[in-house]
Amino acid sequence: MKKLFILIIFFIFGLQISAYGNNYTENKYVGRWVEKISERVVMDIFSNQKDSEYMIFITWRENNLAQKDIYRLRGTIDKNGNLNYKNGIHIYRFFSDKNLFEDKIDYTNDFGTISINNDILVWTGDKDKTKLEFIRARGDILKDSTIKNRLFSITLPEELRGSYEVKTKKDKIEIYHKMSKKTGFGGFVFGVKAYKTPTEHAILPGSRKVGELVDKAGILYDIVLKYPTDVQYDYTKSSKAPESFQLLYDVGGVVNINGINGSEYFKNQGMRGEDLYKNILEKHIIAINEKWDSTKLEKENMSYMYNVLRRTNKNIFDKIGYTYYDINADGIDEILIGEIADGNLKGVIYDIYTMVDRKPKHVISGGLRDRYYVCDNTFLCNEYSSGASENGIRVYNLVENSTELFPQVSFKYDEYTNQKNPYFISYSDNNWKNVTKEEFMRRKKVFEKYERFNFIPFSDIIKK
Repeated sequence: MKKLFILIIFFIFGLQISAYGNNYTENKYVGRWVEKISERVVMDIFSNQKDSEYMIFITWRENNLAQKDIYRLRGTIDKNGNLNYKNGIHIYRFFSDKNLFEDKIDYTNDFGTISINNDILVWTGDKDKTKLEFIRARGDILKDSTIKNRLFSITLPEELRGSYEVKTKKDKIEIYHKMSKKTGFGGFVFGVKAYKTPTEHAILPGSRKVGELVDKAGILYDIVLKYPTDVQYDYTKSSKAPESFQLLYDVGGVVNINGINGSEYFKNQGMRGEDLYKNILEKHIIAINEKWDSTKLEKENMSYMYNVLRRTNKNIFDKIGYTYYDINADGIDEILIGEIADGNLKGVIYDIYTMVDRKPKHVISGGLRDRYYVCDNTFLCNEYSSGASENGIRVYNLVENSTELFPQVSFKYDEYTNQKNPYFISYSDNNWKNVTKEEFMRRKKVFEKYERFNFIPFSDIIKK
């Protein structure tokens, strides 16, 4: 056991590298590319937060600048490192008799592959039997769709040039849909802003962190993506957003950001659980390995359940596990530590940690009769029981940049208060309303979709 303990400590401390020693390395596909010989074909590639899905825009400029071929593709990386797409769309864009650009879909369901070899990107498309080679775009090819402030720049697809307007400040860039703004419907699509502290942006609606930036003076900023919280296009004509508005909106979620003027941008920095909670995992493994009793566990803001489970499981490290999950949808992972179990206990959480002012903080501990689950993606459900005659569920939101759990609704079965009709609902603390069983079950059902996590067992850490 002593040897095992030494191995655990060696492994954990081996993980303690500096925050910026493990930062995001720019994906090799992401950015702007131009066709190697003529430079008339421009390819813009964007990736989502986890680099698991890619948006690809290809603009094929004809000699007559009034017409273009447009390709819109979505792809994923295969096991060989190639970017494969399917359901691609080819659009013919032309200047019509109405003195407007119009788009005509030529075909859909295209599929193909994009690969990189020796800094040359190769696009192979099926429908047109296309095969073109691309190189990285020079600065002059980027300038028409690159927007800057004093700290960072963003690059939008060439295809969308002309469909948007821009507002910039020293720390902010906002993108507006030109037609929606012109017709008096606001037109705000998305914005990117730098904040010095999390408290400046934590509770802003429609906002989530996408990375961090360090300026030339060494000041650290959170880079935050902001979306509109109400309809910003002409909804009187259609409930569906105009296509160019929707494309801009989609690009906002994957937009390429780069530090400028001596600043450096780190995509996903300060957001991913594997970078944030190494010390928390270390502490839990030490606590379990040293057989801390319930009193010490609770004193250290840890669930007593690790002591309970240790007594009944031969290898406790196979019984306790963890996962990373963004409960409050602010772009930053929480770490959830719980029991590896089946049935109703699958996904039960005994400890939750979140980031407050860029430091991990303990949120809550659960127990045998005080269990926590993630429900309906962004809520925490607390199942509690005082016996067969009283039990219930409390539903919370986790407040951004805080350990506070904000109550949403509570459901209680309480025979002590009303034996004949023991069904109660509360939308504020201790303000219970007696309801029928039918209403109780109907409203409670909304929060019964639990996330049944496949926790990573602590034994997997030790084996590494």
